[in-house]
Amino acid sequence: MRFACCVFLLLFSLTSALAQSMEGGARVAALGGAGTALLGDVWGQVNPAAWATLDGRAVAFFASQGYGLRALRLGALHYVEPTRFGAFSGGARTFGFEAYRETHLNLGYARGFRLGSTRQVFAGLNVRYHQVSLETYGAAGAVGLSLGALAVVFPGITVGFHATNVNLPEYVAGEALPRTLAVGVGYAPEGPFRLMLDVLKDVRFPLSVRGGMEVAPVPTLALRAGIGTEPTRFTAGVGLQVARLHVGVAAERHEALGWSPAAGLHLLW
Repeated sequence: MRFACCVFLLLFSLTSALAQSMEGGARVAALGGAGTALLGDVWGQVNPAAWATLDGRAVAFFASQGYGLRALRLGALHYVEPTRFGAFSGGARTFGFEAYRETHLNLGYARGFRLGSTRQVFAGLNVRYHQVSLETYGAAGAVGLSLGALAVVFPGITVGFHATNVNLPEYVAGEALPRTLAVGVGYAPEGPFRLMLDVLKDVRFPLSVRGGMEVAPVPTLALRAGIGTEPTRFTAGVGLQVARLHVGVAAERHEALGWSPAAGLHLLW
């Protein structure tokens, strides 16, 4: 039984790793997964410090389907509540099908600080309960801690850092949860243009480079595209904004496995 569980976890850890870039909301998905230095991100999956950069409450919904397979469907929801003490957040996420399912519940906190008269720094943490359920073999769970930071170093230039599962959680002895370290930079000069670049290392896989570009020809429309390595993939998407409602769609093209569609929306108030 132990051997079967380990094999199943290994197979699906590889599959879920390929789909990770489709997890952090439609905007980040369309940018190739490059969002470590992105301000105003509701999801915070690529950097929990981003919750401190929101200017109001937010609720968000997201769904994706890895490579068009029903077994690789992902659904998530998230809520952020800013206060004078910082931003508090909570959410849930499910991935998989009857024979294999991952369920995540998370709580987060982020706060901004000012260095001098111009520079802003934001820090955040996310505590996530991970549960994996295997048909016939039961379920196992673990709690992971992730840390992130964001800084506006110059007008229009941001840098970010994100480390996941820093407490080395394990489902069972010898079966550790994925641990990643990401560093990113964002360039958003005045005008409808943004560039994002991330370098990410998963302890199980080679170094991955992710980049994305966003252009907003009109205030209500954003066009996005991105690229990533390890594995090689291309992404594209569109975002629409109507008052405080943001709607986005994205698609990722893996060089061997095909297309992964995604869609999401969030409301700020």
